[in-house]
Amino acid sequence: MPISPNPSLKPVPKRFKDDENSPAVAGNYHRALSPSENLEDSGLGDSDLGDNPLCSPEALGQLGQLDPLVEVPVTVPSAESVLDSQQFALHYLDGVSLPPFGEQSLFYPELSLNDPFLLSPVDVGRTDSQSIVRTQDQQVTLAGTLSRLASPSPGPADPVRSNMHLAQFLRISQDDWVWLSDRISLFASVLPADYKLPSRHALSRYLHGFINGFHPHFPILHPQTLSLRHMAPELTLALAAAGSQYCLEQHQGLRILQAARSIALEQLRRRDSGMGSGHVQTACEEQYDMLQTMQSLFFMMAMSTWGGQNGTLVYQALSTQSMLATLVRRHGLDETSATPATWEEWAQVESARRTKLIVFCFFNLHSITFNVPSPLMMADIKLRLPCTELEWKAPDPDVWADVHRRSESPPFFQACMRELQYDNDIMPVCSSLGSHILIHALLQRIFWIRQSIQLDCLSYDITTEQSSSLRRALKKWQRQWEQNPESSLSPLDKHGPIAFNSTALFHLAYTRLVVDIGSARSILGRDHHQVAASLTALPDLPRGPALTLAARHAIAALCPPVQMGVYSVGRAPSWSVMHAVCSLEYAFTLNQFLQATAAPRPEYPLDAGEQAVLVAITETLREVESSMPEGDPALIDFAPHLLGAKAVRSWAMILEGMRTWNAVQLITKTLFAYADSLEPLGIGK
Repeated sequence: MPISPNPSLKPVPKRFKDDENSPAVAGNYHRALSPSENLEDSGLGDSDLGDNPLCSPEALGQLGQLDPLVEVPVTVPSAESVLDSQQFALHYLDGVSLPPFGEQSLFYPELSLNDPFLLSPVDVGRTDSQSIVRTQDQQVTLAGTLSRLASPSPGPADPVRSNMHLAQFLRISQDDWVWLSDRISLFASVLPADYKLPSRHALSRYLHGFINGFHPHFPILHPQTLSLRHMAPELTLALAAAGSQYCLEQHQGLRILQAARSIALEQLRRRDSGMGSGHVQTACEEQYDMLQTMQSLFFMMAMSTWGGQNGTLVYQALSTQSMLATLVRRHGLDETSATPATWEEWAQVESARRTKLIVFCFFNLHSITFNVPSPLMMADIKLRLPCTELEWKAPDPDVWADVHRRSESPPFFQACMRELQYDNDIMPVCSSLGSHILIHALLQRIFWIRQSIQLDCLSYDITTEQSSSLRRALKKWQRQWEQNPESSLSPLDKHGPIAFNSTALFHLAYTRLVVDIGSARSILGRDHHQVAASLTALPDLPRGPALTLAARHAIAALCPPVQMGVYSVGRAPSWSVMHAVCSLEYAFTLNQFLQATAAPRPEYPLDAGEQAVLVAITETLREVESSMPEGDPALIDFAPHLLGAKAVRSWAMILEGMRTWNAVQLITKTLFAYADSLEPLGIGK
C-alpha cells in the first residue's frame, strides 16, 4: 500500500548518505526536532474524530478520569537539574492501543504518514512544557486517535506480510528429511550413538514455531531466500531447537540443541584444521559457511540462556559468548565495499550485518540479566544499521528491486551514536531494528559508567555531566522512536514486537540512570529464593527526584501489559523475554518508591511529581485487582502498606502466563517470593 503524504507533517528523510563522514550526515539526512510538537502540529484536528460516539466529550466523561493530572497544577524544576524531573501526563492506561479481534489482515491496519505517531514509549521525555498537562480538546483528539487505532477499517491485504512466511525451508518433505539425515550422519563421530533425528513433521512444526515465535524478536535470517538444502545442518537443528520451545516441547529441544552444538563445534574444528567438504572454497563460500555457524551458535546461546532448567545450560551460554564474539570479529565488524548484484547476494550481506548487530544486543542482555560485561563494545562496531522492514520483507526480487532503488543506504551505527549525544535538535533516522540496537548501545554505556563508578572510591554516582549527556541521548532516541512509522506500543503490531521491546529497554535505561541494584539483579547460579533475598536486603533508596524519575518509568512499563490483560498478555508468542528480565528492576523500583511515599505520615509532604506517580500506580494496581478472581480494588485505597507487594506481584502475575522459557519462570518465582517477603513488613508503618 503506498504511503500517502501529509502536507502538515515535516518531511522525514529515510537514510544518511553512503559516506559516514560526509557533511550530509550532519545536514540533510537527519530530521530536525521541533521545539514543541503537539497534537495540532501533527495534523490531527477535530475533523479526525469522525462520527464515532465514543469520541465525544460526553462519552469521555462517562469513561472516568484516567489521567489525574488533567486539572492538577504542575511545578517544573529548573532545566539545570541533574535529573530529568520534568512532569508528564500520566495517561498510560489510556495510551495503550488494544488490537481488535478479527482476521489477520484486519488485525494489523496499514500505516501511513497520516497515522499519529503520538504514542511514545512514555510521555516522560518530552521537552515541551505543553505536553505536561493536556487540555480537554487534546484529550478528545487523543481519544479519537486511539479509537481509530483500535477499530481499523477493512483494507487491502498487505502483500509483504502475506508472503512473508512462504519460506521454502518451513515444510520438510520426506526427501528433505532423508537429505538432512545424510548430512548429519557425516558428524556421527561427535553425536551420541543412539541419536535420532526427529520426524519431518516434528521438524516442520519446530521450524514454524521458530519463524513465528523467535524470529520476530531477532530477525537475522532472510526466510524468502533460504532453502533447507543450502543451510548448514547445525543451523537447521539450531532453528528447530529454538522453535521447539514455542511448541512447548522443551524435552525435544534440549536433545536437538546438544546435537546442533556438537556439529557446530566439529564444523569449526574441521575448518581450522583444513578438513573441509572436499573442494576448494571461494572466499565468499567461506564467509557464508562461517556466517551460518555464527547464526547457529547465536540461536543455541539464546536457547541456553533462556531455556535452561539449571545452571549448566546458562554457563554453556556464557562459554558460547566468547567463542561467538571471536567469530564475529573474524567475519568483520566493518562494512564491505562490494555492492551486491542480486537479491540473494544483498540478503546474505544484510543477514550478516544483522547477525553481528543482534549478537551485540544479546550480549547486552547477558549484562542486564547476569551483570556480566559484554565482549563486544560500541567502539568495535563500524557497521551500518539494518535496513527498513519494507526492504527486508520484500517477497520477491522484483518488489525488492523497486524498494531498494528508492531507498538510501542505512546510516552508520557510529554516526547515529554521535548524533544522539550531540547537544542539538538533530536526531538520526533509522529503522525500528536500528533504533533497537541504539537503545542497547545506550544501555551498555550506562552499564560501563556504573562499573567505573564502583572502581572510583571518590565517586558514588553518575556525574552531572554524564547524566545530562545520557538523558539528552535518551530524549533524542525517544523522539526518533515516536517518528518511526514502524513503532508501536503493542507487541501484536503488524510490524512486529521489536519497537515494543525497545520501550522496555528505554524504561530500563532511565531507571538505571538513577537506580543501581548491582549484582542483586543477577540470576546467574542462584535460585529464586536467593535472588529475592538479595533484593529484600538492599538498602532503601532515598526520596527525591531521582527515585521519582525511576518510578515513573517503572509504572510506564507496567501499564501496557495491565491494559492488555495480566493473565493473557504473557501467553502471546510476541511477548518478549526482554520485558521479563527488566521486570526485576521495575518491581524493585516501584516498591522502593511506594515505601517512601505511600506511608500515612511521610517524613515531608509529597511534591507534585510524587503525587502524580503515586496516583498512576494506584490506578494501575486497581486495574490489576479488578482482573483477579478474588481481587479487591478497594484495598488499594485503604491498605497503602500493601501497595509495594502488590506492585511486585503484578509483574509476577503478568510473567506467570509466559510458559515458553524457563528463565522467565525463574524470574516469576523470584517476584512472587519477593512480594511474599514484603507483605509482612507492613510498608508504611
